Amino acid sequence: MCFILMMGLVAGMVAQDDCPYDLNGDGVTAFNELLFFLSDYGVAGNTDHDFNDNGFRDFEDALMLSRHLGTQCPQTEVEDTTGIILGLLIEPVDTLTQGLSDGADTIPASAITYRLYAAVSHPEVTVVGVWGNSAFPLTVNAPDGLFFSSLQTVPSGTYFADQVSPLLFPSFPTYEHASWWTMNQAPGEDFQNHVTLGSTSDFMDDMDDGNIQFDADMGDGWFVYDGIYDVNALPTASNLKLLGQFTTLGQSGLCGQLNLEIRTHIDGEPTQFEQAFGLTFSTPGADTPCEPLSPCPDGADFNQDGVIGTSEVLVMLAAFGDVTTGPEDLNGDGVVNVSDVLMLLGSFGMVCG
Repeated sequence: MCFILMMGLVAGMVAQDDCPYDLNGDGVTAFNELLFFLSDYGVAGNTDHDFNDNGFRDFEDALMLSRHLGTQCPQTEVEDTTGIILGLLIEPVDTLTQGLSDGADTIPASAITYRLYAAVSHPEVTVVGVWGNSAFPLTVNAPDGLFFSSLQTVPSGTYFADQVSPLLFPSFPTYEHASWWTMNQAPGEDFQNHVTLGSTSDFMDDMDDGNIQFDADMGDGWFVYDGIYDVNALPTASNLKLLGQFTTLGQSGLCGQLNLEIRTHIDGEPTQFEQAFGLTFSTPGADTPCEPLSPCPDGADFNQDGVIGTSEVLVMLAAFGDVTTGPEDLNGDGVVNVSDVLMLLGSFGMVCG
């Protein structure tokens, strides 16, 4: 009842013009604003608090709001920066030479535990958002499957490192190899408060699958809401920021893609943020299931300028009807015909990988 009354009061107040992230008009952006923002998240046609003006309330609007938590009015936009996010790094931390079993689970021999990091150019930053959207879905692909401990049960928050207890590792050694997500901290360390936010309430339910894809126009992922006033938001010392641990049940490796937002805490400088979209990672090995495939038919970029354009169409039309095994014969049937033209036109304008 108290929650309902609080939400009713918030809904009846108007934010100040110079304070767009103060949703209840009390002069400060605090946790109440986050509750109000989340209350109608995912409702079709909802454009309230569409801070980035893309037509609906989405995950990136939540990130914009989170940048201002703990600030008073009037508010100014947090400036962005570039050149700090360098990419993703994934490395093996353990390979089982023999099977591991305890009272909870069994992991086969040759299983590999990896840790995923965001590589940054300056250590004084924190990761504050990991997500995917329709253009760049959040994906993890492990052909052999991923190990999730039976101690990782509902709710879905147990797929995060803050719900993994190192105190249980001696009794359940397989638990130490559990797969989980995080933002900056490993199990047993101080954690930032975070929100998982998806287009559906059960979007995290596929976490214990070997082929994970969070794909939604509004975005699916998680972000920190500690704000600048919480000590847990302070950065870890390394230029590698921990994002997750994944144990594959074989040696085919894993790969994936995600979007990232970081926040700076550099001494003497104002707080800034940086976003990167479509960052990919892939482990070395025989299988590279996430290796991006070119959207262009093999050999169709005749002038090798990286784009299927007018020049390719002209080359194709000039060769139309020829009996040839040349590059214009895209389908390999020995003649340049309508099928080849349709294959080329189907990729017209695409940037080839």
